[in-house]
Amino acid sequence: MRILLADDHPIICVALGEMLGAAFPSTLQGIDTVADSDALLAHLESEAACDLLVLDLFMPGAAGSIPLLERVLAMRPGLRVVTYTGANQPMLAQQALAAGARAFVSKASGPDVALQAVHAVLGGQVFVDPRVDLDAARKHPWHTLTPGERGVIVALASGHHLHGIALDSDRSYKTVTAHKYNALRKLNLDSKTDLKHYLSQIGLGYLLGST
Repeated sequence: MRILLADDHPIICVALGEMLGAAFPSTLQGIDTVADSDALLAHLESEAACDLLVLDLFMPGAAGSIPLLERVLAMRPGLRVVTYTGANQPMLAQQALAAGARAFVSKASGPDVALQAVHAVLGGQVFVDPRVDLDAARKHPWHTLTPGERGVIVALASGHHLHGIALDSDRSYKTVTAHKYNALRKLNLDSKTDLKHYLSQIGLGYLLGST
């Protein structure tokens, strides 16, 4: 078994590497490390052996967060991925699992929890950090928004204006405005809310790269 550690903090790679080596002395053939998303994608593109990936979603590089995870799994369908990241928002965890990760662990929980996740994933299970309340993500009002309402909120958070959104989406200004205020009402936000900060705070900041 070969494990790939993708993290830009050398001390984390060293700590995880030592723990994994001790945990799998007879089956672990090697541990590879990369420190940014570009190197990660190049490693996977090279068809180097990789049986399990421990992935920091927020490394330097051209891709990050959920889009990076999606690219990884598009290149290596079925690859077992443990996301191990500094963020712990339930919505981010939910999106990572929906994208195909087998585990979500916050770095605040330490490498021992990451090791638990690796054991679980190798055993065919899905693992979620006990710090992360997935039930809160399932109940979040974001899921009550229509696709049109979500699109308007993301576009506004990305710096676009209602007139521009209407033109770009071939919708009327009235419709786009209605989407905005319906979404704000559902999210219990007011019109002065910093939407970019809001999306980042709930773990959906990666959506800002999709507009």
